Amino acid sequence: MARQDQIKDTALRDLINEAHGLMRRNQPTDAMRGLVDALYRLIELKPELATEQLEPRPGWKMHFLTRWPQYGANWKEGSLAAGTPEIEFTRDRFALSEAITCYEFLLDTAIAREA
Repeated sequence: MARQDQIKDTALRDLINEAHGLMRRNQPTDAMRGLVDALYRLIELKPELATEQLEPRPGWKMHFLTRWPQYGANWKEGSLAAGTPEIEFTRDRFALSEAITCYEFLLDTAIAREA
């Protein structure tokens, strides 16, 4: 199981730890904002994520970052294609389950990428 202490970059780990604490205090909206900051830090550390493509089926490609759960903190249209990923908030409030899903995506990706 992935753990926050497996993240190498101190700033990224701190952002994710802070978001985790907010989730534990039942503040999912604040946690989501922190998780977006952590996502930007991860992209800063691993810029190849901005352009990386997956091929889930032969002949069908998608940006790796489209795997980020879009629950209202969504990729700005065209930003992935341009290689300049940008999140826009389309909602004011988030559920705890949404924050947890984004947290797990970040944690797993950061550890797999050795960030």
